[in-house]
Amino acid sequence: MSLPLTAAPPASRWRLERSVFLWQLLLAGAVLLLVAIAMTMPDQLANPDLFFLGVAVVFGMTAGAGVIPWGKVNKNWTMVVPIVDIVAVAVLRVAEPSLGGSLFLVFPVLWMATFFGLTGAILGPAISLVTLIAGLFLIDDPSSSTRIIGVLVIPVVLVFISTATYLGTRKTKAQRVLLRQQADLLESAFGRARQDERTLDQVMNTVSFGVVAVNRFGRPTIVNSTYRRWLDAFGTPPSTYFPATDYGEDGVTPLAPGERPHERMLRGESFDNTIVWYGEPGEKRIALGMTSRPLTNAEGQREGAVMVSRDLTAELDAIRARDDLVASVSHELRTPLTSILGYLELVLDGESIAGADREYVDIALSNADRMLSIVSDLLLASQEEHVGFLLNFAPTDLAVLAKQSIQSLKPVADERRISLLLTSIGSPIVYADEFRVRQVIDNLLSNAVKYNHTGGRVSVAVIGDEREVEIFISDTGRGMTEEEQKNLFQRFYRAESVRNSTVHGTGLGLAISQEIIRSHEGDIRVSASSPAGTTMVITLPREQEEE
Repeated sequence: MSLPLTAAPPASRWRLERSVFLWQLLLAGAVLLLVAIAMTMPDQLANPDLFFLGVAVVFGMTAGAGVIPWGKVNKNWTMVVPIVDIVAVAVLRVAEPSLGGSLFLVFPVLWMATFFGLTGAILGPAISLVTLIAGLFLIDDPSSSTRIIGVLVIPVVLVFISTATYLGTRKTKAQRVLLRQQADLLESAFGRARQDERTLDQVMNTVSFGVVAVNRFGRPTIVNSTYRRWLDAFGTPPSTYFPATDYGEDGVTPLAPGERPHERMLRGESFDNTIVWYGEPGEKRIALGMTSRPLTNAEGQREGAVMVSRDLTAELDAIRARDDLVASVSHELRTPLTSILGYLELVLDGESIAGADREYVDIALSNADRMLSIVSDLLLASQEEHVGFLLNFAPTDLAVLAKQSIQSLKPVADERRISLLLTSIGSPIVYADEFRVRQVIDNLLSNAVKYNHTGGRVSVAVIGDEREVEIFISDTGRGMTEEEQKNLFQRFYRAESVRNSTVHGTGLGLAISQEIIRSHEGDIRVSASSPAGTTMVITLPREQEEE
């Protein structure tokens, strides 16, 4: 598709005057050379007076082209100069045909075709033909057939020259317009790119996240002000984007070479929320959660990487403070609760109360026992990250543990008409800590009863093979959403629907259960969950690896 030709912007006065003078100067130079040739043979000029008249006209027009302010008049008036030049060249030809002065018609014809488009391309050869014919019939000898042929050939040549010049000029103008449009588009795109770069820079320096980006050669291209401020706080030189030493999640173990976040980023690795500590232990420190992704081009080739860091110091300090508070409060509550339970049991063992009073004491004992269980979970949750579980491994029959757990929960299940079923397939014997595994089974069965519908069902299946034993605990309760399943084993997590109900809990049971099973090198997971119920699976190996 050809582009439409649009008029070029009007030339300035200086450019027009300079162009007219240069075109005329070109012809004047050629005529001056012709005069120099003619002076070598002054006696051979057929008509010296007419010859120098033509030369005078050309030089006079050259002087006029340099003096007249063409920028103040209409551009079409400049056509007078090449027309007069055509007449002057025709006079030179008539004065002495042997000098070939008619060839100089090329200069004004080119000028008119270049300056005035199609009009100039037609007028140039036409005026040349008219002047040559006029010279032939008015001054020259029209009876010479050679001169007649010369007069006819020269305009034909000029027509081809004029046409080629016009087409070339038109193409040049189209290319100039296209280049100007492309230059405008390029300038606009460059301006938008600079604006986008400024916007990106402002955004990167506004967010509270640390952002570092590198190119494929590992040189940083973006280090925003937030991340730079973190580095400056620990005396990191401005020429680098990572501290001399960074520590792992525990805050005391320096990361080994090759495991540091910036090294993993340079290798093109992807990682999420890797916790790294900046600063020496015992001094001012900051904990960062780092996420990295490689950057690729349109062909999928790696062009660099970006790493985003989030300040987790306040969150980790709050979690540590929470654990310390939970441990302190749990420890302080455990002693008086144990005492209360002991005295309530003594009261019930005696015969001093009966009837409603005994029922009230029995309720108080039940709630105190429940409170002691909650306090024990809180104390265990606050300690397990630091000291772990003390496990006593021995051959354990999981079917027997499941049966005991069902028997202990049967009174609670009977109150809500929930049936408890047990199935055992294969050998249920594993090498495990009986007390801790029973704690996990109790917790899952308790949840299955607690969150079930009245009149529902809880099924327990113990299935063993050569390598492991699995315990399936299924209920017909409300089920869990994907979000609830995702956060199920987080400490202190309770679903929104459960928090707004009358079902009590701390959100610690499943987190503690997971730690216990992992300590046995096993696994605990949600096998299936829907509005029709949930199935939990405990997997325990037959034997533990010796440490």
